[in-house]
Amino acid sequence: MVKLALIGHGRWGKNIENTLARFDDVSLVIVARGGEVPEDVDAAIVATPAASHSAVALPLVKKGIATFIEKPLATSVADAKALLVAAERSRALVHVGHVHLHNPAFLKVLELIPRLGELRSIVCEGLNDRPRSDTSVLWDWLPHDLSMMLALFPEKKVRVRAVGSSMEESDFFGTAFARYLFDNIPIFSFVSWESRISRRVLTFTGTEGTLIFDDRAEKKLALFEAGVVSYPAYDKEPPLAREMRVFVDAVGRKENDATSLKVGVRIVELIAAAEESAESKSREISC
Repeated sequence: MVKLALIGHGRWGKNIENTLARFDDVSLVIVARGGEVPEDVDAAIVATPAASHSAVALPLVKKGIATFIEKPLATSVADAKALLVAAERSRALVHVGHVHLHNPAFLKVLELIPRLGELRSIVCEGLNDRPRSDTSVLWDWLPHDLSMMLALFPEKKVRVRAVGSSMEESDFFGTAFARYLFDNIPIFSFVSWESRISRRVLTFTGTEGTLIFDDRAEKKLALFEAGVVSYPAYDKEPPLAREMRVFVDAVGRKENDATSLKVGVRIVELIAAAEESAESKSREISC
């Protein structure tokens, strides 16, 4: 039996709780933010507001406690790197919650990409009407886009330009557009908290076809080749259940693989660069 402490019980924290309730090998204790984590837990899950992730997680990581941190890992590069240093010193497992890396539909995308030929562009759209008070929309939506892009292009040099507009009575961007260049492959991300519709769509366009990943659709994948559309099949297991299973199993095996943490740090660097660009008249930034 793996004993977990869940810190943060908002909308996503409750999703995690409900998911783990189906695991026969997990016992869960809910801890209020600022509360004491029981000493007998095997691991902790941090699902507090994004701007608090580092402050909540760092003491746990320093103690060597295996820790799952919901995306984004942190909201500054300095905080993200501090978590990496702490994990390297304590040898604690740190898993960052980039749920689409466990989404069966996206895993199928990785299989299908070669059929598109040379990639010409990727367009990402993330829209809803659930604004946050602690960060800009970039920190909410871009972790999804960038985690998937890094799965496709892990070693590419990156440049970014971005523009954003603040929401009423807020200093944070509520709508933003970022254009990343992974080497010379353009990735366009449009994200907003000011939409009456909820939308999560990625469109991959290549010289031989187009693939659409619509995470809100019943058929999440549509492949267009030579004027013919098909709907590739994929496993229907919920992504969060897969992600939690990966973390629980890693805790049970006492692993300390730093891959997820290093990806999380890289994503923070890329988002911070986009935010810097948006705040400096769309100046191009290499990152």
